[in-house]
Amino acid sequence: MEKKIFIAINLPEGIKKKLVFSQEKISRSFNDFCPIKWTRKNNLHITLFFIGYVDINDLVDVFNKVENIAKKFNPFSVSMERISYGPKENNPKMVWVEGRKSLEMAKMNKDLEKIVLESNGERNEFIPHITLGRIIQWQFRKIEPEENPDISEDISMSFIAESLDIMESVKGQYVVLKTINL
Repeated sequence: MEKKIFIAINLPEGIKKKLVFSQEKISRSFNDFCPIKWTRKNNLHITLFFIGYVDINDLVDVFNKVENIAKKFNPFSVSMERISYGPKENNPKMVWVEGRKSLEMAKMNKDLEKIVLESNGERNEFIPHITLGRIIQWQFRKIEPEENPDISEDISMSFIAESLDIMESVKGQYVVLKTINL
């Protein structure tokens, strides 16, 4: 049996509440209907690394590898700076919160890539972000481009990441399998 696994930084409750308020505000900015499927409050997080499908028998090995990586890091600051359509403004797939690029998160992402996947291949640049919602493309295309609200907003939200969570995606819900302190 396989599990769909990713490594995340979960958000403090206060940040999640502010983000839900932003989701509601954006929903109201659309005239007739909102073509966005919002991420549930409990699912809001920053994905550090998406592992993919892992056989249940290999989970302990993944846990051990992630723990070894986490030992190299101390708690660090995470800053979120902007809400916008993304990843491309002209062809958006989601509404997201972009974070400030952090050396700690970039290094952690790279270490996870090398050790967890035992890969040396080049991947896309890591962009810290929180997915607030996914755009329902066929509904979004029904709206005239000039009628799409400008949702871009500079924000200032920060917190200290003190742990990593190894999570599983189960039917639209994210379940913490293991928390590893930094």
